[in-house]
Amino acid sequence: MKLDDGSCMSCGSDFQGAFCHNCGEKRIALADKRVIHFLEEAFSSVFVADGKFFKTIKILVTDPGELTRSFVLGVRKKYLSPLQLFFFANLIYFIFPLISTFNTSLDVQMNRLPYSDSIRPVVENYLQKNEMSLDSFTSEFEKISSSNGKLLLIVLVVLQGFFLKTLFWKRQKLFLIDFLAGSSYFYGFYILFILVLLPASFILVMNLFGISGSTQINELSLTIIFLLVIVTYMFFLIRKAYDVSNLGSLWRSVLVTIFIVPSFIVYRYILFWVTFWMLS
Repeated sequence: MKLDDGSCMSCGSDFQGAFCHNCGEKRIALADKRVIHFLEEAFSSVFVADGKFFKTIKILVTDPGELTRSFVLGVRKKYLSPLQLFFFANLIYFIFPLISTFNTSLDVQMNRLPYSDSIRPVVENYLQKNEMSLDSFTSEFEKISSSNGKLLLIVLVVLQGFFLKTLFWKRQKLFLIDFLAGSSYFYGFYILFILVLLPASFILVMNLFGISGSTQINELSLTIIFLLVIVTYMFFLIRKAYDVSNLGSLWRSVLVTIFIVPSFIVYRYILFWVTFWMLS
């Protein structure tokens, strides 16, 4: 049974089959209105997508830079787009926040960052004006900040994209969008495999072998591991995606890894003001 009158609801053309020959709109049938069909389409768009999802994830891990290289060359249909992958990774991290890398406490914001001296008076004035205790404000602030932290990860993608562009300022044939694509794929990898899969693997191994929490790898060791993974991944990504020599890729990958530190500071600064604005 058809729900339309034989005309496309988008452009008004007469249907000549299951799809509109003019705009591609699908001819809606009664079966398309069932909940099960809605769920099937949602699952298909994320996980099937003509094999795009699993193909993209496989190449993301096994061939760093190939996804970005394909994007630069104009290949769009074979893989998930940079933002599709990034937002999928963001969703997974939102559901499984095993490492709170992007969740900055109010104490850290007010006392341990380069801009802390400038925001501390703002918080103190707000507490005095609203006759609120620091503990009460901290509880509300950190609850909202935790959610905002994951939503604002796109800031890191943009910052790194601009930084990569400056490292290739002589390459006129490469555009900002090409570097934003590389940044999106990198952070997709970073979130999925460094912030979710890697810590999940540690937890699984510790549980399997009955290792106590006191013998877990400390924060410094994890930081070193993360940095080594990042600089190695970026080396291969830059070399293949932007067609540069080993030496050119090496110094750029090192600079990008170093740039993560100031980019995180900028990200946390923006996170503070967005969260504070939501509470004010």
